[in-house]
Amino acid sequence: MTVEWSPDGHLDLESPVMIVAFEGWNDAADVATGTIEHLALNLEARDIAEIGGDEFFDYLDQRPVIRHSGGVSRSIEWPRIVVSTCRPDGVANDVLLVRGPEPALRWRTFASQFVDLVDTLGVSQVVLLGAYLADVPHTRPVPLTGTAFSRQRMSSMGVEASDYEGPTGMTGVLQQMLTEAGVPTLSLWAGVPHYVASPPNPRGTEAMLSWLAENLGMAVTMDALRAQSRTWVEKVDTAAGEDEDLRDYIRSLEERMDEENEIDHGDDPEPDRGRASSGEAMPLVDGDAIAAEFERFLRGDRDEPDAG
Repeated sequence: MTVEWSPDGHLDLESPVMIVAFEGWNDAADVATGTIEHLALNLEARDIAEIGGDEFFDYLDQRPVIRHSGGVSRSIEWPRIVVSTCRPDGVANDVLLVRGPEPALRWRTFASQFVDLVDTLGVSQVVLLGAYLADVPHTRPVPLTGTAFSRQRMSSMGVEASDYEGPTGMTGVLQQMLTEAGVPTLSLWAGVPHYVASPPNPRGTEAMLSWLAENLGMAVTMDALRAQSRTWVEKVDTAAGEDEDLRDYIRSLEERMDEENEIDHGDDPEPDRGRASSGEAMPLVDGDAIAAEFERFLRGDRDEPDAG
């Protein structure tokens, strides 16, 4: 792992907490990296290091970016992961923010060296952020799920315990390896409506920031973000209001989520997620078509009616 430190990168950090988000597969609608970017801007974080290197990135998939001015001077910006630091008001320890593209190659090597970096920086706790596409309505609170290094810590997170098993990303690999190394590590995931998958999703970012503020004791200004969330909901409402099938589909998601929030599922680990509260089957819809319809509306390029 190539780590390039800024001139004052080697700092005396006070029991830092590290918050990590990777672009790509782990980051539906850019919710996770959007959370990091909001914190970095709001808390005036300063970059202390960059993680790069040819061994971890596939440049056919994660292409470098070329810059030029007037066709004269040029530079290449290579994929890199940025580490920054800040000290939020009301928090006794430093906070490290890590964001960048998910490594594409040599995951085990990257994860092992990342664990070494965490040890070098004296990190006391790691929080890994992620977001996934889900059958959830945009009109209800953003569902947050998580995993932790112990049952006791999981119970104190205040979110639903994730029971997901299947393909994972770098967040899953890092959580396992950091936990095995004795570093207290949590993961927090936000469920994003699959029919509004394009970024940004300010409601998802707002939900994650609220959790971080409450659980880490950070003071985070979110007034502008809350205003963006209201505007976003209004735009999606308007789009849905123009199509009866979309309205019916969203209503079925609302009924199902409301029912799940009201019913105690007891020992059943997997309640029936395919029925609305009325007992009728959810409408059969083409998810890709719904997503495409919303994409067109939110971009403002829906077809206009023919004149005459």
